[in-house]
Amino acid sequence: MSANRSIIWLASYPKSGNTWVRTFLSRMLFKTNHINHLQIPIYSSKTFIEQEADMDISELTNQYLHKLRLFVFTEKAQQILHFPVKIHDKYHPTLYGLPFLPIDVSRVVIYIIRNPFDIAISFSRHLGKSIDETIQIMNNPSYTLASSTQKYQIQMPQTLGTWSQHLKSWIEQKQLDVHVIRYEDLLHDTEKTFAQILHCCQIPFTNSQLSDAIQFTSFENLKQQEQQYGFEEKSVHSTVFFHTGKSYYYRQYLTCQQIDRIYEQHYDVIKQYDYEP
Repeated sequence: MSANRSIIWLASYPKSGNTWVRTFLSRMLFKTNHINHLQIPIYSSKTFIEQEADMDISELTNQYLHKLRLFVFTEKAQQILHFPVKIHDKYHPTLYGLPFLPIDVSRVVIYIIRNPFDIAISFSRHLGKSIDETIQIMNNPSYTLASSTQKYQIQMPQTLGTWSQHLKSWIEQKQLDVHVIRYEDLLHDTEKTFAQILHCCQIPFTNSQLSDAIQFTSFENLKQQEQQYGFEEKSVHSTVFFHTGKSYYYRQYLTCQQIDRIYEQHYDVIKQYDYEP
């Protein structure tokens, strides 16, 4: 393994468990002991780009920011053996005529997938929108996060596409190896699934390190930390970030019509990953 191929992409549609996996890896690799001190950046974060480049980026266009982002993440990858990065964008081969990702310093993609019916509820809270509006977003091939043109945005725009397009964009690309991890397996077979992630990422570990990271990132501990310290990444539309931490709870909330709208749009992926209602 080339030492500089250090970037581990943690890819997912929003509200699929990415922050959970990110917190786990931050504990494993950097001994993180506080949810507001996660040492794993988000690819869309302007703050990370600004800090690493040591320059004011507030006046830069998104096109120039992407060019700078490729440089920043490539340079950072040369300095660290294991470099996980969270990303919500769907995969693009190129962006603004440049590579979308710094492929030459990338190792692997961990794609976290979650039941889309549960996502509809969790994402609606995050967006501050109704479930019907959120389902429309999940079915919208053009939907983009952080798409506002207001000047001082903390994140770069992230094109999501539909829920199923998002997954397909990552698993159908040929530039990087992708390992799909189900959120539900993280919940119900936690130790085995997190160990699988570490093996896929080529991160060595001991059983005690694994147990410690799992305990630190338990839903109860993360929720308690948020209650005590708050969570800096919580949406302004939601009262808490760590809200439910369960699977298949959509049956208590979604109507048959709402379930049908999701199923009809994404039935092939729903069947493939055993999410049929």
